[in-house]
Amino acid sequence: MKYVSNLIPEKSRVLEYYFKGNIYETKKIKVFQKFLRWLLASFFILFALLSLKHPLITLLFGFIGFMISPFGHVWLEKKFKFRLTKKIKSFSAIIILLFSFPLLVHYNTIDNKKAEMLSLKFEKEKRERIELERKEKIRNDSLTYYLNISSQFALKHKTDDAFKQLKAASLFSKLPEDIERISIEKRKISTIRAYDLVKAEKYKLALSDLNTLISETDNNSNLYYNRALCFSKTGKIGEAVSDCLKAMKLGDIRADKLYNKINPVKRRIAYYVTRCCDGTTSSSSGRGTCSHHGGVCNWSEPVYEEYRKYE
Repeated sequence: MKYVSNLIPEKSRVLEYYFKGNIYETKKIKVFQKFLRWLLASFFILFALLSLKHPLITLLFGFIGFMISPFGHVWLEKKFKFRLTKKIKSFSAIIILLFSFPLLVHYNTIDNKKAEMLSLKFEKEKRERIELERKEKIRNDSLTYYLNISSQFALKHKTDDAFKQLKAASLFSKLPEDIERISIEKRKISTIRAYDLVKAEKYKLALSDLNTLISETDNNSNLYYNRALCFSKTGKIGEAVSDCLKAMKLGDIRADKLYNKINPVKRRIAYYVTRCCDGTTSSSSGRGTCSHHGGVCNWSEPVYEEYRKYE
């Protein structure tokens, strides 16, 4: 059944307000008012979203924004069957704001304390980082200093002093690249010391350094040659020959000369032949040998072959 307004004359109405139509029917609002409502609602909703770390504040301000918005206004009236007047909205918003104010102060205090603690933490980490960088610079500078002093002693062939400075540098070694720098310098000093010992004809002492250097270095003809020289001077000819061959393979001319000296070409009798008088040879040794070649001039002429003791 459809309601017909003003069916009963105004003077005959008993329940005057009962005949004003559906009190829950949504009234139309002007476009400008609607815009203002959405603008104000957006402000509260935005503040609620910015306060997500405090769920209660988000809930309260989100409700105010929802209630003020045209959509929320209509939804609340239809859902709870009442007229959401300006007074009700204003009173509700004021109550919620009054309740929220102490919460805002409380949470603001907490946030400030957290921000202060975070700032102190960052400041502490910054100071610690600066201090670590300062110590790291001192460590690296110290390492470089002792390595440079060690290198200067090595160039002057003062290898004992160089190794002392290198030991001091190792105290400041921390990173893998630091260890590599020290290893390179150590090989450099050991090489200089080994060559100095060879020049001083201290071959047995030089062998210790040369063995270590060769185990750590690939394809260094100079090291192989010097070790071959030390082996040859200490009676280890076989080992000397082996190192000479390696150095020769790497193109060391000195190794070729040393090889021919310690492992010279020799001759030995391989077998005997029968030499005919016309210069030919025969393997026969019986009657009639070389009968067509002027006869036999030498029954046992030796044939030589060349060889080296160490192949």
